Amino acid sequence: MKQERENMKKDIIVYDFDKTIYGGESGTNFFTYYFKKYHVKASLFFLLYLRYVFLYLIKIIDLKRLKEKFYVFLEKHSEKEIQQIIDDFWTVYSKEIYEWTGSELEKNKKEAELVIVSSATPLFLIEKFLLSVGYDVVFGTDFKKGKKGEFVAEIDGENNKGIEKVKKLNKWAKENNIDYNIVKFYSDSLADKPLFDIAEKKYWIKKGEKVEGMPDRKTIIDILFWK
Repeated sequence: MKQERENMKKDIIVYDFDKTIYGGESGTNFFTYYFKKYHVKASLFFLLYLRYVFLYLIKIIDLKRLKEKFYVFLEKHSEKEIQQIIDDFWTVYSKEIYEWTGSELEKNKKEAELVIVSSATPLFLIEKFLLSVGYDVVFGTDFKKGKKGEFVAEIDGENNKGIEKVKKLNKWAKENNIDYNIVKFYSDSLADKPLFDIAEKKYWIKKGEKVEGMPDRKTIIDILFWK
């Protein structure tokens, strides 16, 4: 009879990304950077995209569909071009990372075995950068690829927000035979309540500053986009 492999017990620390580690909305900033680099293409795309924003606000399409449409502009580029644009973006926008997060990450490494980032931001936009600065595992919203590896503006699975972050963490833990304990969780938003609820220590990032505890109310972004 095959003996079952015993799960490894690991203490982990988890972060949100936008307005938690990064002082802004990285997806919006990425498009701003793209706009400066490809002004004509970006202008034409944005005029078309405004239609989908309107459809979202009147509840004809959902957030997942809106997000997919936001990244359609990348379909005109090869995989290599997209990665170069992303690398160039982070060369400019890495300055938006909150200064305190560097020393906090060093401390985290002594407090837990893994430091994880889980964000609604597309994984392709943040993964390489965050691994390069020392985070151990990165979760984001996954996008599909075509038969030849080309970018497709279609979310693979679900938008990585709310309870989906817990589901994705659980799936990863199961695949890696891990029983995890969240020692600390950092976020700017009550959209992350499912992760706040299972973390031992909770840190609310308010205007770039770390405050112990959970947010006391939903932000405008929560109300408009996370519900």
